[in-house]
Amino acid sequence: MRALVLDAEWNPKASYELSEDERERHRAMNSASVWQNPELRVEERERPEPDEDEVLVRVKYAGICGSDAAMTETDDDGYMHYSAYTQLPNVIGHEFSGEVVETGDDADLFEAGDPVTAEVTDYCGRCQMCRQGFHGHCENFEQLGFTLDGAFAEYVTVPEKILWGVSELSEQYEDEDELYRAAATIEPSTISFYGLFGRAEGIWPGDYHVYHGVGPIGLTGMNVSRAAGAGKVIAFEPSDERRAIANELGFDHVYNPIETDPVEKVNEVTGGEGADVHVETSGAVGATYPVIEDTLAEQANVVHISNAGSDPDIALRKYQGNSAQIYGSEGHTGQQVYPRTIRLMASGQLDNLPMITSTYDLENADEAVAQACKRVDGKVLIEV
Repeated sequence: MRALVLDAEWNPKASYELSEDERERHRAMNSASVWQNPELRVEERERPEPDEDEVLVRVKYAGICGSDAAMTETDDDGYMHYSAYTQLPNVIGHEFSGEVVETGDDADLFEAGDPVTAEVTDYCGRCQMCRQGFHGHCENFEQLGFTLDGAFAEYVTVPEKILWGVSELSEQYEDEDELYRAAATIEPSTISFYGLFGRAEGIWPGDYHVYHGVGPIGLTGMNVSRAAGAGKVIAFEPSDERRAIANELGFDHVYNPIETDPVEKVNEVTGGEGADVHVETSGAVGATYPVIEDTLAEQANVVHISNAGSDPDIALRKYQGNSAQIYGSEGHTGQQVYPRTIRLMASGQLDNLPMITSTYDLENADEAVAQACKRVDGKVLIEV
């Protein structure tokens, strides 16, 4: 089968202290301090066989995430930008849809032909974090497209417990191709869904939501906020192309933070009440957090989703004075986030198809990643 494989040189920085597990398995917990000179290549591989608790999926569409792009970008010394966990060489890609081909002997939730998508984190279910129900922070986790072979390939094997059926999307998408394209955008939608409703507390219909950054996570998050009854959705994004995509999705309050004072604009749009919900999806925290702190509504929730390359200065007194709180949010595993997001999409309240702006064949998957690195698209898909 054809697959897009990422490889790099294992060359830990002298300042980085490897754990015993990292040293033994070459599985980096901070890839930006370990992997050097990453390279992508489309190659032929053997079709995987599902283990007893796995399902073999024929991939239809796979979306390119910002993390996929970051794994191919480097600093001046050639170290990849992505600062989280990877084990290379590996087939990357974790946002996908596909069709069940075969199931393992102990996997009985799905049948051949079922349309599916999947979560990213394979959790053990036995560690202390899993026993608390916090599967996304499993102490023994593996991740599709990061430490396990992912979905930029003709076939991928997926643990059954993180696979979800998407046949109900046929209620909204009569065309099978549209169904699979939409299903490939479920994973990025779940990121903001989990941040808003799995991590933060006390978000209500009618709240004013502000998104800082209108990349794929920001765009899908804005769609989720609107579907969940946000009173107004406001966004700031310097890219002309991405602001235009947000406008095409029906969002009127989308502004260039370089040309427009974000604090003045938030106060204008909210009538001086400020934002009940801030969602940080840009990573440019040095610029966004001063805006957030100057536009906090009483009891505001700040949901931090982006992987920022630095830490902002935090004005704690402003959070204290407004009874506001910051919630760190990573991933989406648990709390029925996937089926709930799928239901929103099946009902027609969440439609991400208009944000798909580029589609590439698997043979040109490396070009697709390069396009995503330009950061002007809504969502770039690979068609398999």
